Amino acid sequence: MSKHTAISWFFNERPNDVFTTETLTLREHALTDLLEGQFRVKTHYLSLDATNRVWVSDWDIYMDPVRIGDPMRGFVVGKVIESRNAKFPVGSFASGMGSWSNQVVGDETSFTPFPAQENLGQAFAVTSIAGPTAHVGLHHIGELQDNETVVVSGAAGAVGLMVCQMAKRKGCRVIGIAGSDDKCRMLTEDFGIDAAINYKTQDVTEALGEACSDGIDLCFENVGGDILDASLTHMRDFGRVVICGLISSYTEKDPVPGPYMFRNIIMRRLSMRGFVILDYMDLMPKVQADLGAWVKAGELRLPLHVVDGLENAVDAVNLLYTGGNTGKVLVRMV
Repeated sequence: MSKHTAISWFFNERPNDVFTTETLTLREHALTDLLEGQFRVKTHYLSLDATNRVWVSDWDIYMDPVRIGDPMRGFVVGKVIESRNAKFPVGSFASGMGSWSNQVVGDETSFTPFPAQENLGQAFAVTSIAGPTAHVGLHHIGELQDNETVVVSGAAGAVGLMVCQMAKRKGCRVIGIAGSDDKCRMLTEDFGIDAAINYKTQDVTEALGEACSDGIDLCFENVGGDILDASLTHMRDFGRVVICGLISSYTEKDPVPGPYMFRNIIMRRLSMRGFVILDYMDLMPKVQADLGAWVKAGELRLPLHVVDGLENAVDAVNLLYTGGNTGKVLVRMV
């Protein structure tokens, strides 16, 4: 029997909307002895992402949902403290799909080596999660061209901020949609995007019409619902719509109608495509090289919304569904 124990959040019951203390329960449990090829990681950071809510739903989704009774799934980075895998020696770092735990057991199917970094949280957020999603969605799925007009919903979130900066470095006119005046001010003043719309206080359809008088070439959608309809209203002929997330519907109990402007798929001859970053692992060497170069050149940065303590993970993840975060939400183990 292994002498090692971990503390983990376990999936207890499906939520009605956001996560609650009934959705997940925190408890100590034994870790199994390592098999050949496995290693044990002491978690330094846990990534919290909008798709966490999808993973505990009863939807037919892109991967097996978390089963009731299992540890809650999540992306983590940490130090290898025990190993039976020469590619992951003790003292090295690894990142990948683990669980909401202070220690996880992994192998090469779910983890990759991660370079030691002075600012581990920043590097993890940019190069392992938000950055690749934005890069693949914008360039591979959205086929971004120089000097286009790009609208980004959820623009003050982790992926949205990455998309805004990547589009600006291509000379694009970028309009972001966010949920507060402070977030909009950050987008324009700190990140240099051309315009920002507060969806809580402005008519988004009207504001987009004013900001994109010549139409939208590319919509990078993280929210869905009325926000997506507003962009569809103003798309240019042969525009592209990239569906990265639909966070406005993730906590809804009933089917969500729309989009009501779906007719513009025909009228504007649009291309609309959804994607999941896990399907594009073959692109990661090029993506990681680009991200590293852009960060080094000062063209890419990401504010972190760090919450200390694994015990606070449930409160932290709910920030994603209430708009309470700015930038990437990470839980730092203490």
